[in-house]
Amino acid sequence: MAFEDPKENLIVLEKYANQNSKSFTLEDAVSVTGMPIIETDEAIKNMMSKYDCKLKVTENGDLIYDFGTSLERRDKKPLSEYFADFLRLLWRGFQIAYKLLTSVFLVIYFVIFIVLLIGAAVSSEDGDGVGDLVAVMARLFISIFEWNTIMGYNNRYYRNDNYGYSYQHYQERPRILGKKKKPKDPRDEKSFVASIYDFIFGPPRVELDPLANNQEVATFLKEQKGLITTSEIQALAGWRREEAENFMTECLGMFDGKGDISDNGTLYGDFSQLIRSKDRTGEAPVIWYWDEYEPAYELTGNSGKRNAGIIAMNTFNLMMSLALVFGGWLGPLGLNLGFWGSFFLGGFPLIYSSLFFLIPMVRWLRLRPLRKKQRELNIRKRLMRIVFQTYDQGDKHVHEIPLSKLTEVANAQRKTEEKLKPQTVDRVMKDTLADLGGEAYLNDQNEIIYRFDLIAQELDAIDSLRATKKEDSDLGDIIFEA
Repeated sequence: MAFEDPKENLIVLEKYANQNSKSFTLEDAVSVTGMPIIETDEAIKNMMSKYDCKLKVTENGDLIYDFGTSLERRDKKPLSEYFADFLRLLWRGFQIAYKLLTSVFLVIYFVIFIVLLIGAAVSSEDGDGVGDLVAVMARLFISIFEWNTIMGYNNRYYRNDNYGYSYQHYQERPRILGKKKKPKDPRDEKSFVASIYDFIFGPPRVELDPLANNQEVATFLKEQKGLITTSEIQALAGWRREEAENFMTECLGMFDGKGDISDNGTLYGDFSQLIRSKDRTGEAPVIWYWDEYEPAYELTGNSGKRNAGIIAMNTFNLMMSLALVFGGWLGPLGLNLGFWGSFFLGGFPLIYSSLFFLIPMVRWLRLRPLRKKQRELNIRKRLMRIVFQTYDQGDKHVHEIPLSKLTEVANAQRKTEEKLKPQTVDRVMKDTLADLGGEAYLNDQNEIIYRFDLIAQELDAIDSLRATKKEDSDLGDIIFEA
């Protein structure tokens, strides 16, 4: 007997999983819970949406739902993530406080700069000099408090990193002064004030939309007759095999799909209901994992000339504060302000100026391993493109490829990317093989060969299924309207 409310059916299935095995077939759940097959199947889909799950196929073609040793919610965060969130919150608070102090110092420089501008405007023969000066002063003052140094998260362009990989970069705030002469370095187009904030905390790095994978898979399914394999999910998202399998079960529950098995024992998802649509405008584009390189981890995002100017400015602040604190200048200047007065006039600027240099130095240490990982991921993308898209001896998908051939093809396909050495390819492939369900061996010529039987089997099977499946996405004409 089943309940009318699907939530009640889910509770029954959860109770069954907690009291019995967390690895079961549809028939197991039906026989123990007593719910009809349709209601049990719906409850399993809801359970897959809620908890981590893997689908397994037996040699006899039976489908097993494996929820692991315990039911783990998909939205559950480990304690380490909460701690990381707390640290990010502290870092964000420190950034706000320090940017506020930076704004105060910039206001002081602004006042000095205004004096110079007034002198330039008065001596100018242009009668509109004063009016232009007011507009420039207002814009400069506002820019001091524009702590977000980009023009918006949808304004992006592409630039190359040090290894030639083209990546998305946010459009920086443009400079206010000196627009008549275009600088040689495009990075000098950025506002000087924005360059100061980026010098301290670094420019914002383009982050992927957390829902992009869901949207991308939905579009992919509509383009591919509603069928998908775990290998194709890996090709779209770049995940490890286990992560892709878990996402497959999440999609089955989220998009009302059905897990099925092909004639050669390949597990695939069938989302026939999802492909039926009236309007496909606004869908997310399908971008393969290797078609978008990882954004660079930039220290400042400024040109060397711009950084030199910022360093000179803060060095002046640092030297003056050192002279005021340790050089005994406050007395001769007639500024007997006491301890707190001396601290705010000399000690506080000294702490600020020291942090101005210390923060980028600490960030540089943190960015070194991140940059190494970014390069490894970009190389991995290039190699995965070959594994998934290269044809092998008349067969549609690669079953195996030698290290020498993999390196040769990767370098032949490059545009601005770095040239890869066989040693580099082999190092990256050692970490990639397990993620793709592949293996390596030495042939009779003592050459390293990479095998990808699982990927080839799944891609060949899904191609055959799509070739024989009838397109059924047309809704037809409207025959009734209420």
